[in-house]
Amino acid sequence: MTASASARRQRRSALLFLAPAACVLVLIYLWPMLFALKASFTAWIFTSPGSENINVGLENYGDVLMSPELWSAVRVTLIYALVSICCGLTLGTIFALLLDAQFYARSFFRSIMIIPMVITPSVIGIFWKLLYEEDSGVFNTALRGLGLPGFSWLDLAMALPSIILMDVWQTTPFFMLVILAGLQALDRNTVDAAKVDGATALQLFRYITLPHLVPYMLIATSFRAIAAMGDFDKIWLLTGGGPGDKTTTITIFAYKTGFSAFDIGRTTAIACIFVVIVLVASSPLLLRLFRSALEDRG
Repeated sequence: MTASASARRQRRSALLFLAPAACVLVLIYLWPMLFALKASFTAWIFTSPGSENINVGLENYGDVLMSPELWSAVRVTLIYALVSICCGLTLGTIFALLLDAQFYARSFFRSIMIIPMVITPSVIGIFWKLLYEEDSGVFNTALRGLGLPGFSWLDLAMALPSIILMDVWQTTPFFMLVILAGLQALDRNTVDAAKVDGATALQLFRYITLPHLVPYMLIATSFRAIAAMGDFDKIWLLTGGGPGDKTTTITIFAYKTGFSAFDIGRTTAIACIFVVIVLVASSPLLLRLFRSALEDRG
């Protein structure tokens, strides 16, 4: 058997083994996406039988794009994602640097730090609602114990910062773990050589550690950016998108459209627009990540 024939046979075997997984992915992801795309061009109202067969073209997209509620939800979503990612990345880097050092009970503290990450979002939403409770919440009780007045954590001015704080608490351990993995892969010989040459701790971080961590930061930021823009359950349980529309993200806006007005056509149009927004917002990070991977291979 020639080398080319052997290579073709290996490719056929690989495709054969990949086929079941590909079929599952098509059924789970591609088919629902195509169904939603088709539904977005209809006047489908869930309480109106037969409306799913009425084709309205781009009318749903026009109505949604002209809606002030959509652009308010886009603004809230981008602020929520951007601020929470920046804070989580900063805190995660600090904690990773601290936990990378050698000290007693380091493994114990690492285990404690990842607890927020493994709690389900619905539990987190209920938990933080109890913390923010104005009369008997933990935060206001602590403030009153210090002689300070209580705080309205979920009012018009503080609702968005409050959900950001909740998200930072949950997602900081994710950034910490990814960056800690990067620190574990750092060449210690290079660090030791720089120390011998008289480099300070700040110089070590700026010229050796930080450049090494950039790909890891990009990976964590890319994953978290996509997930943050799709957050729903913990925000819904904490604020319900309120007060008013102060914490109404795109996913909550779609939920209200679908389960209040039962307007499936507009809801699926919102979902399709949301996919485009996520792709546009995350594409610079993904392109930078792919470029770095290609440069490393080269």
